Amino acid sequence: MDENTKEPIHNTDAPESVDYEDKWKRAVAALDNYKKEEMKRYAASFAYVRADFLRGILPIFDSLERAVKNRPGELAHDAWADGVARLYDEFLRVIEVSGFTRIATLGTPFDPKYHEAVGRADDGGEDVVEEIRSGFVDKDDFVLRPAQVKIGTFH
Repeated sequence: MDENTKEPIHNTDAPESVDYEDKWKRAVAALDNYKKEEMKRYAASFAYVRADFLRGILPIFDSLERAVKNRPGELAHDAWADGVARLYDEFLRVIEVSGFTRIATLGTPFDPKYHEAVGRADDGGEDVVEEIRSGFVDKDDFVLRPAQVKIGTFH
């Protein structure tokens, strides 16, 4: 600045300064867009890794679920069987904390996006009548794994 006039020494109306300012604004906007795209890529990458991890532990979850569902009556108050049930609950909590919920099955209409038909039963119309294996979906409607179900036979 010029001390006597308190005005800028350079001329901001000069074409070259307008050009530099325009390029600077474009560069800042390009950087902002790049940051947003990288965040989207990071989120997609994280979602893929999360889903891949959960798919890896789902067979363990399935075994625990079968053990809990088929618990014999004589083990109703058995500490070891209670421990297996707690493990099942913990696995389910890990899946839910990861953003997935169980797919609704019993009594719902069959939907091939969420259900994999593995058999038919003599009742229930075209609705799901039995769940063979749990399925999971996230809040964005991404199906981690469809539920294996039996559907009724339409008469």
